[in-house]
Amino acid sequence: MQCIINAVRNCGAQDQKKKGKKARKKQEKKIVDEHQLRRDLREQAKMTESTDLVQEATMLTQVQVEPQYSEDIRIGGIEGGATYSTLVILDGKGARLTEVKGPQTNHWTIGIDETAARLSAMIEKGKQALDIPESVPLDCVGLTLSGCEEEASNRQLAETLLEKYPQSAKDYVVGSDTLGSLRTGLESGGIVLIAGTGSNALLINPDGKTHGCGGWGYILGDEGGAYWIARRACKYVFDDMDGFVEAPASISYIWPAMRSYFNVTDRNGILPYFYANFNKSTIAEFTMKVVVGCERGDLLCLKIFEEAGQLLARHVDALSKKAHNDLKLAHGGLKVICVGSVWKSWKFLKDGFVNEIHDKHVVDELSLMRLTTSGALGACYVAAEKINCPFVKPYDSNVEIFFHYKRDHYPET
Repeated sequence: MQCIINAVRNCGAQDQKKKGKKARKKQEKKIVDEHQLRRDLREQAKMTESTDLVQEATMLTQVQVEPQYSEDIRIGGIEGGATYSTLVILDGKGARLTEVKGPQTNHWTIGIDETAARLSAMIEKGKQALDIPESVPLDCVGLTLSGCEEEASNRQLAETLLEKYPQSAKDYVVGSDTLGSLRTGLESGGIVLIAGTGSNALLINPDGKTHGCGGWGYILGDEGGAYWIARRACKYVFDDMDGFVEAPASISYIWPAMRSYFNVTDRNGILPYFYANFNKSTIAEFTMKVVVGCERGDLLCLKIFEEAGQLLARHVDALSKKAHNDLKLAHGGLKVICVGSVWKSWKFLKDGFVNEIHDKHVVDELSLMRLTTSGALGACYVAAEKINCPFVKPYDSNVEIFFHYKRDHYPET
């Protein structure tokens, strides 16, 4: 019995020794783990510092690389009218690389397919001038074209270009010709008033909302444009000679000028130009003869330009009612960018324009401005925004003021 008790005691003592050894080992492990943990933490700190240095170096490299990358971007902009079009290509910093002239690109006149073909041909010509391979498309092209006021047809034009001419550009932004001109010269908004072959006006408010006036084509609109002026002159002659409505002044200059320009001997010879062989641009160019009459002091020619000025002013009156107060109260008043060949004869438009503005009491102050560069730049700016390519835009140097109106100063202005 005593032997059994001794054996149990010995076993218990051995168990206690084993437990003590295990406890000491655990304690030793804890001590080792703590030192190891500290070493691990130091190593992690070194690794984190190294990673931060690598990230900083990477960021610095990216900052250095980005300008080079932006220079490789190629952005196009086309301003298209009813007579001719202009393409400008910029790099990602906004530097102008080349400019290309082309034919008219109004899809309502020549169709979507022909318009797309002409636009692609202009882009390819611009790429050739810059030694860009035919297979390499421009990053984005802004198209601000006469006749592009309808969203559905604008999408159709872009889709046609992407489908038939994928080598020309990766993407497009399509809008009216007024948009390109306005975005060339005004950053925060204003009005653009086009008086070329036709006429059209667009207001952009600071909040980005747009309002249009005109742009309905030679049959339903184009008041104050060159086609309207030429047609008005012809109509005065036809009605006066018929005895239907007497012209407001003698037709002694206009009628011989018509016969000479159209190379006819009577009014019947003029009809094919307006019907069978109609060409809007050909008729619109007769406006130059009306300008010559104005320079010679012909009363009927001066009357026609006075009427044109009055009609152009009505575009401004209509849109100014929808203009934000920030635009009206800005230094110089409401800004109006005037685009098109008719504005070259401002001295003959002036009386009709100013009298209309003054008599309607809608606008208290405005500044008429002309672009000092191509409106295709504005198309480029729109394209650059589409692909998030920011660069400094020299708005102030893109325009100049040629007339300032302030109601309090009239008629001294």
